[in-house]
Amino acid sequence: MNQYLYPWHDLEGNNQIGHLQARGYTDCIEKLSKYLTDKYDQLDDTLEFEELLEQLGEVYGVYIGDIYDITEF
Repeated sequence: MNQYLYPWHDLEGNNQIGHLQARGYTDCIEKLSKYLTDKYDQLDDTLEFEELLEQLGEVYGVYIGDIYDITEF
């Protein structure tokens, strides 16, 4: 299993680094998409990941940065 990090912030000034454990980058994207659609009810779970992130920003003011495999550091 690989460890993945992703920065996120919202319009209230919260900034954090999120963490996921996944088998690969694709699995990480799927897990993050599932987490976001479960947490934020108004997100469309049929969207591609990049479109989902755009909707997350537009509707909830939450923005997620690039996802990195922790071994890159």
